[in-house]
Amino acid sequence: MRRFAGIAGFFLKSRLLGRDIPLIASFKLTYRCNLACGACPFHVLAGGPGTHMTWDVACSRLDSLSRGGCPIVVFEGGEPLLWTDGSRTFSDLARHARRRFSCVAATTNGTVALDVPTDILWVSVDGMRDTHNALRSGSYDLVMENIRSSVHPRLYVHVTLNRRNWRELEGLVQKVSAMPSVRGVTIQLFYPYKQGEEPLALSPEERLSALTKALRLKRNGYPVLNSAWGLEAMIDNTWTCRERLLANINPDGGMQAGCYVRDRGEVACSQCGFTPVAEASGAYALLPGPLLAGMRIFLAR
Repeated sequence: MRRFAGIAGFFLKSRLLGRDIPLIASFKLTYRCNLACGACPFHVLAGGPGTHMTWDVACSRLDSLSRGGCPIVVFEGGEPLLWTDGSRTFSDLARHARRRFSCVAATTNGTVALDVPTDILWVSVDGMRDTHNALRSGSYDLVMENIRSSVHPRLYVHVTLNRRNWRELEGLVQKVSAMPSVRGVTIQLFYPYKQGEEPLALSPEERLSALTKALRLKRNGYPVLNSAWGLEAMIDNTWTCRERLLANINPDGGMQAGCYVRDRGEVACSQCGFTPVAEASGAYALLPGPLLAGMRIFLAR
Protein backbone atom coordinates (compact mmCIF):
# COMPACT_ATOMS: atom_id res chain seq x y z
CA MET A 1 0.00 0.00 0.00
CA ARG A 2 2.88 2.39 0.82
CA ARG A 3 4.40 1.93 -2.63
CA PHE A 4 1.10 2.17 -4.49
CA ALA A 5 -0.03 5.31 -2.66
CA GLY A 6 3.22 7.16 -3.30
CA ILE A 7 3.43 6.33 -7.00
CA ALA A 8 -0.26 7.02 -7.54
CA GLY A 9 0.25 10.36 -5.80
CA PHE A 10 3.07 11.18 -8.18
CA PHE A 11 0.87 10.64 -11.23
CA LEU A 12 -1.89 12.73 -9.69
CA LYS A 13 0.38 15.66 -8.87
CA SER A 14 2.43 15.47 -12.06
CA ARG A 15 -0.12 14.66 -14.73
CA LEU A 16 -3.26 16.27 -13.34
CA LEU A 17 -1.80 19.20 -11.40
CA GLY A 18 1.13 19.85 -13.73
CA ARG A 19 3.86 19.75 -11.07
CA ASP A 20 7.43 19.15 -12.26
CA ILE A 21 8.34 16.15 -10.08
CA PRO A 22 10.89 13.39 -10.75
CA LEU A 23 9.54 9.86 -10.70
CA ILE A 24 12.92 8.26 -9.98
CA ALA A 25 16.02 9.59 -8.24
CA SER A 26 19.31 8.04 -9.36
CA PHE A 27 21.31 8.52 -6.15
CA LYS A 28 25.06 7.94 -6.51
CA LEU A 29 26.41 7.63 -2.99
CA THR A 30 30.02 6.98 -3.86
CA TYR A 31 32.44 6.24 -6.67
CA ARG A 32 34.34 3.79 -4.45
CA CYS A 33 34.12 0.18 -5.55
CA ASN A 34 35.79 -3.15 -4.86
CA LEU A 35 35.75 -4.03 -8.59
CA ALA A 36 37.21 -2.33 -11.66
CA CYS A 37 34.66 -3.18 -14.35
CA GLY A 38 35.64 -2.38 -17.91
CA ALA A 39 32.27 -0.89 -18.77
CA CYS A 40 32.17 1.51 -15.81
CA PRO A 41 33.41 5.11 -16.06
CA PHE A 42 32.88 5.84 -12.36
CA HIS A 43 35.22 3.68 -10.26
CA VAL A 44 38.28 5.46 -11.71
CA LEU A 45 37.02 8.68 -10.09
CA ALA A 46 37.21 7.27 -6.56
CA GLY A 47 39.59 8.90 -4.11
CA GLY A 48 39.24 12.44 -5.36
CA PRO A 49 37.32 15.23 -3.65
CA GLY A 50 33.55 14.95 -3.72
CA THR A 51 33.52 11.26 -4.61
CA HIS A 52 32.02 9.85 -1.39
CA MET A 53 28.91 11.33 0.18
CA THR A 54 28.65 12.00 3.90
CA TRP A 55 25.68 10.92 6.02
CA ASP A 56 24.54 14.50 6.56
CA VAL A 57 24.64 15.37 2.86
CA ALA A 58 22.90 12.12 1.91
CA CYS A 59 20.09 12.72 4.41
CA SER A 60 19.73 16.33 3.30
CA ARG A 61 19.40 15.34 -0.36
CA LEU A 62 16.99 12.52 0.43
CA ASP A 63 14.83 14.82 2.53
CA SER A 64 14.78 17.41 -0.27
CA LEU A 65 13.70 14.82 -2.84
CA SER A 66 11.03 13.49 -0.51
CA ARG A 67 9.60 16.94 0.20
CA GLY A 68 9.49 17.55 -3.55
CA GLY A 69 7.29 14.49 -4.09
CA CYS A 70 9.73 12.04 -5.70
CA PRO A 71 8.41 8.52 -4.89
CA ILE A 72 11.32 6.25 -5.91
CA VAL A 73 15.02 6.42 -5.03
CA VAL A 74 17.64 4.04 -6.44
CA PHE A 75 21.03 3.99 -4.71
CA GLU A 76 23.99 3.47 -7.03
CA GLY A 77 27.78 3.71 -7.04
CA GLY A 78 30.53 2.72 -7.28
CA GLU A 79 29.31 0.03 -4.95
CA PRO A 80 26.60 1.52 -2.72
CA LEU A 81 26.39 -1.44 -0.33
CA LEU A 82 29.97 -0.69 0.78
CA TRP A 83 29.10 2.91 1.66
CA THR A 84 29.89 4.02 5.21
CA ASP A 85 30.31 7.30 7.06
CA GLY A 86 31.76 6.79 10.51
CA SER A 87 29.56 4.25 12.27
CA ARG A 88 26.77 4.67 9.71
CA THR A 89 26.32 1.97 7.07
CA PHE A 90 24.32 1.63 3.89
CA SER A 91 21.62 -0.24 5.80
CA ASP A 92 21.20 2.77 8.10
CA LEU A 93 20.74 5.03 5.09
CA ALA A 94 18.31 2.62 3.43
CA ARG A 95 16.16 2.59 6.56
CA HIS A 96 16.24 6.39 6.66
CA ALA A 97 15.12 6.49 3.02
CA ARG A 98 12.32 3.95 3.51
CA ARG A 99 10.69 6.28 6.02
CA ARG A 100 10.50 8.94 3.29
CA PHE A 101 9.97 7.23 -0.08
CA SER A 102 7.39 4.90 -1.54
CA CYS A 103 10.08 2.61 -2.92
CA VAL A 104 13.78 2.34 -2.08
CA ALA A 105 16.06 0.30 -4.34
CA ALA A 106 19.75 -0.28 -4.87
CA THR A 107 21.99 -1.62 -7.60
CA THR A 108 24.94 -3.76 -6.54
CA ASN A 109 27.75 -5.76 -8.08
CA GLY A 110 26.70 -8.64 -5.85
CA THR A 111 30.04 -9.23 -4.15
CA VAL A 112 28.83 -8.42 -0.63
CA ALA A 113 26.00 -9.93 1.41
CA LEU A 114 22.66 -9.19 -0.23
CA ASP A 115 20.82 -8.59 3.04
CA VAL A 116 20.15 -4.86 2.92
CA PRO A 117 16.74 -3.41 3.94
CA THR A 118 15.72 -2.07 0.54
CA ASP A 119 12.39 -2.75 -1.15
CA ILE A 120 14.20 -3.82 -4.33
CA LEU A 121 17.75 -5.00 -4.98
CA TRP A 122 19.22 -5.20 -8.49
CA VAL A 123 22.29 -7.43 -8.88
CA SER A 124 24.39 -6.89 -12.00
CA VAL A 125 25.33 -10.04 -13.92
CA ASP A 126 26.88 -9.42 -17.32
CA GLY A 127 27.24 -12.80 -18.96
CA MET A 128 28.15 -16.39 -18.26
CA ARG A 129 31.20 -17.15 -16.11
CA ASP A 130 34.10 -16.34 -18.45
CA THR A 131 32.50 -13.26 -19.96
CA HIS A 132 31.27 -11.87 -16.65
CA ASN A 133 34.69 -12.47 -15.13
CA ALA A 134 36.39 -10.62 -17.98
CA LEU A 135 33.99 -7.69 -17.67
CA ARG A 136 33.62 -7.63 -13.87
CA SER A 137 36.94 -8.40 -12.21
CA GLY A 138 36.56 -12.16 -11.84
CA SER A 139 33.54 -11.91 -9.55
CA TYR A 140 31.14 -14.44 -11.13
CA ASP A 141 31.31 -17.31 -8.62
CA LEU A 142 31.02 -15.02 -5.61
CA VAL A 143 28.09 -13.12 -7.13
CA MET A 144 26.22 -16.31 -7.99
CA GLU A 145 26.75 -17.73 -4.52
CA ASN A 146 25.50 -14.51 -2.94
CA ILE A 147 22.41 -14.57 -5.16
CA ARG A 148 21.71 -18.21 -4.31
CA SER A 149 21.97 -17.57 -0.57
CA SER A 150 20.04 -14.30 -0.54
CA VAL A 151 16.69 -14.05 1.21
CA HIS A 152 15.99 -10.54 -0.05
CA PRO A 153 12.26 -10.41 -0.86
CA ARG A 154 12.62 -8.70 -4.23
CA LEU A 155 15.94 -9.43 -5.92
CA TYR A 156 16.30 -8.85 -9.65
CA VAL A 157 19.22 -9.68 -11.92
CA HIS A 158 20.17 -6.75 -14.12
CA VAL A 159 22.00 -7.35 -17.40
CA THR A 160 23.76 -4.64 -19.38
CA LEU A 161 24.13 -5.93 -22.92
CA ASN A 162 27.28 -5.08 -24.84
CA ARG A 163 29.20 -6.39 -27.83
CA ARG A 164 30.97 -9.04 -25.72
CA ASN A 165 28.02 -10.55 -23.87
CA TRP A 166 24.77 -10.15 -25.84
CA ARG A 167 25.02 -13.58 -27.45
CA GLU A 168 24.94 -15.16 -23.98
CA LEU A 169 21.67 -13.53 -22.94
CA GLU A 170 19.54 -16.63 -23.46
CA GLY A 171 21.78 -18.91 -21.40
CA LEU A 172 22.10 -16.32 -18.66
CA VAL A 173 18.35 -15.69 -18.41
CA GLN A 174 17.69 -19.43 -18.32
CA LYS A 175 20.25 -19.89 -15.55
CA VAL A 176 19.21 -17.08 -13.21
CA SER A 177 15.47 -17.53 -13.74
CA ALA A 178 15.84 -21.04 -12.32
CA MET A 179 17.24 -19.63 -9.06
CA PRO A 180 14.51 -19.37 -6.38
CA SER A 181 15.88 -16.09 -5.01
CA VAL A 182 15.58 -14.26 -8.36
CA ARG A 183 12.25 -12.54 -9.00
CA GLY A 184 13.01 -11.44 -12.55
CA VAL A 185 15.52 -10.03 -15.02
CA THR A 186 15.85 -6.47 -16.30
CA ILE A 187 17.89 -5.51 -19.34
CA GLN A 188 19.58 -2.37 -20.56
CA LEU A 189 22.25 -1.61 -23.17
CA PHE A 190 25.80 -0.40 -22.66
CA TYR A 191 26.20 3.33 -23.18
CA PRO A 192 29.52 4.79 -24.40
CA TYR A 193 30.27 7.59 -21.91
CA LYS A 194 33.69 8.04 -23.55
CA GLN A 195 35.30 8.57 -20.18
CA GLY A 196 37.90 5.82 -20.42
CA GLU A 197 35.65 2.74 -20.25
CA GLU A 198 36.08 -0.14 -22.71
CA PRO A 199 34.59 0.33 -26.21
CA LEU A 200 31.68 -2.06 -25.75
CA ALA A 201 28.85 -0.35 -27.63
CA LEU A 202 26.68 -2.55 -29.81
CA SER A 203 26.64 -1.92 -33.54
CA PRO A 204 23.17 -1.20 -35.00
CA GLU A 205 23.01 -4.78 -36.25
CA GLU A 206 24.05 -6.20 -32.86
CA ARG A 207 21.59 -3.92 -31.10
CA LEU A 208 18.75 -5.25 -33.25
CA SER A 209 19.81 -8.86 -32.70
CA ALA A 210 20.24 -8.41 -28.94
CA LEU A 211 16.87 -6.75 -28.43
CA THR A 212 15.15 -9.27 -30.69
CA LYS A 213 16.65 -12.02 -28.52
CA ALA A 214 15.35 -10.30 -25.37
CA LEU A 215 11.88 -9.96 -26.89
CA ARG A 216 11.84 -13.63 -27.84
CA LEU A 217 12.80 -14.67 -24.31
CA LYS A 218 10.04 -12.51 -22.87
CA ARG A 219 7.44 -13.89 -25.27
CA ASN A 220 8.56 -17.42 -24.47
CA GLY A 221 7.67 -16.90 -20.83
CA TYR A 222 11.00 -16.08 -19.22
CA PRO A 223 10.77 -13.40 -16.49
CA VAL A 224 12.17 -10.50 -18.52
CA LEU A 225 10.50 -7.58 -16.78
CA ASN A 226 11.08 -4.92 -19.44
CA SER A 227 7.95 -4.29 -21.47
CA ALA A 228 7.84 -5.44 -25.08
CA TRP A 229 7.16 -1.81 -25.99
CA GLY A 230 10.30 -0.69 -24.17
CA LEU A 231 12.53 -3.29 -25.81
CA GLU A 232 11.16 -2.52 -29.27
CA ALA A 233 11.52 1.23 -28.70
CA MET A 234 15.22 0.85 -27.91
CA ILE A 235 16.01 -0.70 -31.30
CA ASP A 236 16.19 2.64 -33.09
CA ASN A 237 15.54 5.01 -30.15
CA THR A 238 12.56 6.79 -31.65
CA TRP A 239 10.69 6.97 -28.33
CA THR A 240 9.90 10.30 -26.71
CA CYS A 241 12.28 10.85 -23.80
CA ARG A 242 10.72 12.56 -20.79
CA GLU A 243 14.04 13.16 -19.11
CA ARG A 244 12.53 15.35 -16.38
CA LEU A 245 11.19 12.17 -14.81
CA LEU A 246 14.75 11.47 -13.63
CA ALA A 247 16.68 13.25 -10.90
CA ASN A 248 20.42 12.65 -10.60
CA ILE A 249 22.34 13.03 -7.36
CA ASN A 250 26.12 12.75 -7.41
CA PRO A 251 28.52 11.87 -4.56
CA ASP A 252 29.48 15.54 -4.14
CA GLY A 253 25.85 16.28 -3.30
CA GLY A 254 25.07 17.95 -6.61
CA MET A 255 21.52 17.47 -7.88
CA GLN A 256 20.11 17.93 -11.36
CA ALA A 257 17.06 16.85 -13.31
CA GLY A 258 17.19 15.21 -16.71
CA CYS A 259 19.46 12.97 -18.73
CA TYR A 260 21.48 10.42 -16.76
CA VAL A 261 24.57 11.10 -18.88
CA ARG A 262 24.64 14.89 -18.62
CA ASP A 263 27.76 15.99 -16.71
CA ARG A 264 28.85 12.32 -16.60
CA GLY A 265 29.85 11.79 -20.23
CA GLU A 266 29.05 12.67 -23.83
CA VAL A 267 25.31 12.84 -24.55
CA ALA A 268 24.35 10.92 -27.71
CA CYS A 269 20.62 10.18 -27.70
CA SER A 270 20.87 7.86 -30.71
CA GLN A 271 23.03 5.50 -28.61
CA CYS A 272 20.88 5.60 -25.48
CA GLY A 273 20.64 2.26 -23.73
CA PHE A 274 18.86 3.38 -20.57
CA THR A 275 15.76 1.23 -20.72
CA PRO A 276 14.50 2.46 -17.31
CA VAL A 277 14.10 5.96 -18.75
CA ALA A 278 12.27 4.60 -21.79
CA GLU A 279 9.95 2.59 -19.55
CA ALA A 280 9.30 5.58 -17.29
CA SER A 281 8.60 7.77 -20.32
CA GLY A 282 6.17 5.21 -21.69
CA ALA A 283 4.43 4.80 -18.34
CA TYR A 284 4.06 8.57 -17.99
CA ALA A 285 2.35 8.55 -21.39
CA LEU A 286 -0.01 5.90 -19.95
CA LEU A 287 1.08 3.22 -22.41
CA PRO A 288 -0.20 -0.15 -21.14
CA GLY A 289 3.05 -2.13 -21.54
CA PRO A 290 5.32 0.18 -19.55
CA LEU A 291 2.61 0.76 -16.94
CA LEU A 292 2.27 -2.99 -16.39
CA ALA A 293 6.06 -3.43 -16.32
CA GLY A 294 6.36 -0.71 -13.70
CA MET A 295 3.66 -2.31 -11.59
CA ARG A 296 5.37 -5.70 -11.77
CA ILE A 297 8.76 -4.27 -10.83
CA PHE A 298 7.83 -1.73 -8.17
CA LEU A 299 4.43 -2.74 -6.79
CA ALA A 300 4.01 -6.51 -6.99
CA ARG A 301 4.40 -8.49 -3.78
